[in-house]
Order: sequence, then C-alpha cells, then structure tokens
Amino acid sequence: MHPAFLIRAGIDWVRHRPDLKESNPYSRCEETLKAVQMLWQQQIGRTEPPLLEQAIVTAYWAEFFHAEDSTPDEREWRDGLNKRSGQYDSFEDWQDWFKKSYAKVYRDNAIWLSVLMTSWAYTHQFDVVYGEESWEFVPSLSYMPTTEMWRLEPHMVTLQEVIREFWHEELRAYEEAGFTIEEKTSTHLGRVECLGFDTKVYTLNWPPRANRQPAQLEVGDLVADIIVPAGDDWYRHPDNIIFAHDCLDVTALFNRAQYMFGSRRRLMELSIDGDFEKARAQASAEGWLVPPSVDEEDNTEWTTPGGTEPSNWAAPAGG
Repeated sequence: MHPAFLIRAGIDWVRHRPDLKESNPYSRCEETLKAVQMLWQQQIGRTEPPLLEQAIVTAYWAEFFHAEDSTPDEREWRDGLNKRSGQYDSFEDWQDWFKKSYAKVYRDNAIWLSVLMTSWAYTHQFDVVYGEESWEFVPSLSYMPTTEMWRLEPHMVTLQEVIREFWHEELRAYEEAGFTIEEKTSTHLGRVECLGFDTKVYTLNWPPRANRQPAQLEVGDLVADIIVPAGDDWYRHPDNIIFAHDCLDVTALFNRAQYMFGSRRRLMELSIDGDFEKARAQASAEGWLVPPSVDEEDNTEWTTPGGTEPSNWAAPAGG
C-alpha cells in the first residue's frame, strides 16, 4: 500500500468512526496519528519514516478543509479559523494572536502548528509542505477529494505498473536525446494522485551544448495531471476518458501519458539549441501541449512545481 494512500484512508476512517462523533477535530487528529501508525506497521511493516507525523497531520488538516461531508463541529472550527486567519497578512502575527488567545489549550506540537499554518495558508492561497528542518508555504495546489481517491483505489496497482513502465521508456528517450536524469529519494511521503512519483526528486541535466543549468522535473505533478486532471473548481477528478464508467481504459491511459510526457520532452529537445519561445512555437506547431508563454530567462514553469497548478488546499480549526 502506498504511504500517501494509507494516510488518507486512515484519516477517512477516523473521521467517520461512530465512537468519535462527540469528540472534536483536534482529538480526531490525535486518533488519526495512532490509527495511521498502527496501519503502517500492519500494511507496510518497515520502520516508520522520520516525517510520518508531519505527513499525517498536514494531510489531516488538508482533508479537514476540503471534506465534502464536513461535520457540524468541523464547519464551526473551519469558519472560525477562516474568519480570524484571514485578518492577518503575516503568519507570525496570526500565530502570536492565536497563542495568546488560546493559551489554555495551545501546545507547541505538530498538530497545532499544522492547524495554524494550514488555516492561514487556505485564506491566503498557499499550501503547506513539511521538511526535515522546517515547514514552508508554497503556491497552493489542487486537491483530490476523498470520494475521488476511493474511485481510484481499485485501479491503483495497474496505474502504478503502467505509468512506471512508461516512465522507464521516457528515461531511455531522454538519454537518446543527450539528457541525463538523476534520481534521489525525497523525505516527502507524497500525494495519492502522484502514484509515488513525488516521493523522488528528478534532476534533468541538459546536453553540454545547451549550456543550461540542471532543471527539476516534477514527474509526480505530471502523473497527477494525466490520471486526475484539475477541473474548473480546481479540484482533481479521474479523467473521464481513462475512467469511463469507472473502468480503467489502459489504452486511453497509455495514449494520454504518451502525449503528456512526450510534450514535455519534445519542448526540452527543441530548447537545446534554441531559445524557449522558438521551441515553444515549434512544439505547438507539431501538435504538442505547451505551457503558457513565459520570458526566456524565467522559463522554469514547465520543469518546476506550481506553474500551472490551481489554488486551494487546506486549513483546519482550533478552539
């Protein structure tokens, strides 16, 4: 079982436990920590990663803000946090106010930190990411609702196998074009829709004649765009062709992956010997998908995160 899926499944289970109906969102987050740690031992069996707690609490409060079936107490907490956090332009000011106003219940722990960061992030169009030494705000990401996650669940193994096989073919194509790609494991446990590809960092090195700095390939985001593209509401939903009638069409999956991955690789190939705008125009003329026009010196949108990602992500509550 993929870690990101295990975490989301654990969150969904705890949120709907009848015996926790009279508790509060903070208490249910504590129970989620226990539940996911237990599931980790049962389903994965290896030592817990150093950042498992951070991954659980950030995912919990993300779901808290985006849940389609919010409970009355969740709505009350969420409305209160939205109202208050939205009044502060600075996160530090918001944090100081909350600590003073709720001194009797506040504790310096990962749960409360996530509450404050995600609530402020949600009202200011940011997202929260965790790291080994710090938590940071990044441009907000699209979100896949839990109901859509369960629609994917029966197909997860096949999706991973097909995309992994296709990615290996892409690596060979990059090498034939003169690129090299370095891969290293990230401390991040990823998002369900990225199928594990966002748990690694892929660094692309250009052919020497290109005279360009290495670029980071956001393979996980591309995988998510293939299988669960963001809709007009900025939420992610399974592609209606690949998952027509909730059945997985492997041929449609392969064709879409070929077009999406191929578009990115072709644009890079054309950029080796020319400027980005000319490469973009040529790729478009060839029928490939190209990103919005950007300045030549700032053309990192197509290789780094957040360029075309929608906004919305998470925010919780306190009291």
